[in-house]
Amino acid sequence: MTTLNPMRPLDELIDPVTPESAQEWPENTILQLRERVAELEAENAGLRELEETVRRNARLFEALLKKSHEGILLVTAQMTFLKVVHSVLGNSDDNLAGRLVLSNIHPDDRALATEAFSHLLNNPSQPVTVEWRVSDPAGDWHWMEVEMTDMLDDPDVHAIVINTRAMTGGKSEAARGERQCDRKKG
Repeated sequence: MTTLNPMRPLDELIDPVTPESAQEWPENTILQLRERVAELEAENAGLRELEETVRRNARLFEALLKKSHEGILLVTAQMTFLKVVHSVLGNSDDNLAGRLVLSNIHPDDRALATEAFSHLLNNPSQPVTVEWRVSDPAGDWHWMEVEMTDMLDDPDVHAIVINTRAMTGGKSEAARGERQCDRKKG
C-alpha cells in the first residue's frame, strides 16, 4: 500500500478536475486517493472514540468529587489560589482564583499557615498537615485539616496541592481548643 504524505496538498498530486480530465486520471492516483480517504476515516473514528473516553472519564471524576468530603485546591509557591478542583465549603474559582491563600485563613492562624508553607517549600518531598480555620463564601469560619503536597516540579501539575477536610464533632473541637491553648502557652 502506498501512503501519501498528509502534509502534501492533493493539488500537487493531481491536476484540477475537469470533466475531460477525470477520465484521464491514472488508476494508481485514484487508488491512492481512496486509500488516503480510508486512512483519514479510520483516524477520525479513533479520535471520536478518544473523545468519548475523555468525556466518560470527566463524568466519572465529577461524580466522584460530588460524593467527596474533601476539598482539593491548587496553589502557587507564592500562596495564591490557582484553581478550585473541589470545595467542601462552596468556594469556587470565581471567588478564590488569583487571591492570596491567607485571605481565606483566620487571622489567628495565618502565622501557622505561613510557617507550614515555608516548611513545605524547604522540604518539598515531605507533605505538611496542619489545622486552621478557613472562611466559606458567606464569611463563616470552619476548622479544616489541611494537607499540602509540593507538586511544583510535576510537569502535569505545577502547583502545591492542598487537600482539605472539615473537622466536625465535639471531641475534635475540644482537642483543637486544647491544642490552641498549648500553642499560645508554648
